[in-house]
Amino acid sequence: MSTTELIKFVQTWLTEKGYFQGAVNGNMDPSTLHAISKLTEIPSDWSGKRKLIGSVQLICKEYGVDPGPLDGYWGPDTKHGYETVIFIRNKGQKPPVWRPEEITLPVSRWPKQFTQEFDNFYGPKGSSLVIAQSAYPLKLSWNPSQIVNRFTCHQKVKTSVEKVLKDVLAHYGIEEIKRLRLDFFGGCYNDRAMRGGTKPSMHSWGIALDFDPKNNDLHWGRDRATFARPEYEAWWRMWENEGWTSLGRQRNFDWMHVQAAGI
Repeated sequence: MSTTELIKFVQTWLTEKGYFQGAVNGNMDPSTLHAISKLTEIPSDWSGKRKLIGSVQLICKEYGVDPGPLDGYWGPDTKHGYETVIFIRNKGQKPPVWRPEEITLPVSRWPKQFTQEFDNFYGPKGSSLVIAQSAYPLKLSWNPSQIVNRFTCHQKVKTSVEKVLKDVLAHYGIEEIKRLRLDFFGGCYNDRAMRGGTKPSMHSWGIALDFDPKNNDLHWGRDRATFARPEYEAWWRMWENEGWTSLGRQRNFDWMHVQAAGI
C-alpha cells in the first residue's frame, strides 16, 4: 500500500474520533499532524512517518488486531494488522481462517482419479461430453478479448459446475469477480497429458477447470499464487461443497486447477 493510502486511512479514523476536521486527502499536512498529536500514546518526538505508522498500530489495537509493539515501525505484523482492519471495515467481520493447518478439507464425493471406480463412473476420456453454461461471462486467459458463456465438460459434472458458478456470482457479484479475476478462464475439456507427467490430465475427461493461470502458475505455491489468498476462501468452499478438489489446497501447486476427482 502507498503512503497516501495510509494517511487517508488514519485521517478517516481521526475524523470518526472527532480529532480531525480537515480533508481526507492523503497529505501529511499540519492539520493531520495536529490531530495525531491528540493521541497521547504517540510520542511527540517521533518523526511524522513514525507518528503515522504508530497511528495505524493504534487503530489495529482498537479493532482487536495485534500489530506488534507500538513503535512506529512498519513490519510484517503491522502490515497484517492494517490489512485485517481494512477487511473488517469493508466486510464487517474478520477475514476467514485460511491457513492450511487449520482448514478441514472435505473428502471428494467424486471417484479417485486413475482407479477402476473412476473408469466405471466417467467412461473413456473424451466421452459423454456436453455443454455447460456459465453464470457470468468468462474471458479466455490466453485471449482476454474473447468472451465465452459456455464450455465443454463431462455430462456428470455439468449440473455441479453450473451450480458453483451461480453461487460464485451470487456471493461475489460481477465487479468483485472481475477484480479477483475469477472470470479469467483457462479451459475445461482438453485431451492432453498432465503437465510435468505422462498420465492423461483430468481435462481429458472434461472434469477439470483452470482459472487465471497467469497469476496461479503450475509451479507456484501459497507464497505466490493469488488464489491462495484469504479473499478466495469462499471461492474454494463453493467448489469443495460440491466435492471438487483443489490441487492448490491439497498439494500446494497448480492453484489454477480444480477437478471433480479425488487424488
